[in-house]
Amino acid sequence: MRKSLSVLTVLGMGVMAVLLVASVNSFTAQNSNSSTTTNRNDSRGITPPSGARAQEDFSKNTWELPEDADKTKNPVPASAESVAKGKELYLEQMKGNCVFCHGETGTGNEANFPRLRRKPADISNKERMTAMTDGELFWKISKGINGIMPPGEKRMSEEERWHVVNYIRTLVKSE
Repeated sequence: MRKSLSVLTVLGMGVMAVLLVASVNSFTAQNSNSSTTTNRNDSRGITPPSGARAQEDFSKNTWELPEDADKTKNPVPASAESVAKGKELYLEQMKGNCVFCHGETGTGNEANFPRLRRKPADISNKERMTAMTDGELFWKISKGINGIMPPGEKRMSEEERWHVVNYIRTLVKSE
């Protein structure tokens, strides 16, 4: 009788140990998954859980211009009215919002550099901009760069994008 009682005691303790481990694991798993919301303003840097997909590296993305992009002629004359419309679109958050990355002068908005994946092109650089045709500039504004520069064709009409081209031409420094 003593032997069977001690076997039952050992079995009972084993069952209790298994239940205890299971409940601790359940509690830990529940608590580690209980907070699914993250505060985007939290600067502490939260490490993603193992197995989470790493953020794609867009830093090396570049233009994939079609062969004839640079041959497209600007149908909108660079009048004072066109340049003024282009400036308005360049600055407008819901339209071009070019100012967010390129800044008011085209040299770059340094205040936003930490929030960008890479430093934007200096569109006030005479050498860079004289080497680029209006058609090429229009295509770049229209298509953007995946993960780097949003496509303007989603927020602006074709004519509006040509106005932006005309305005950007005025940002070039005369040196």
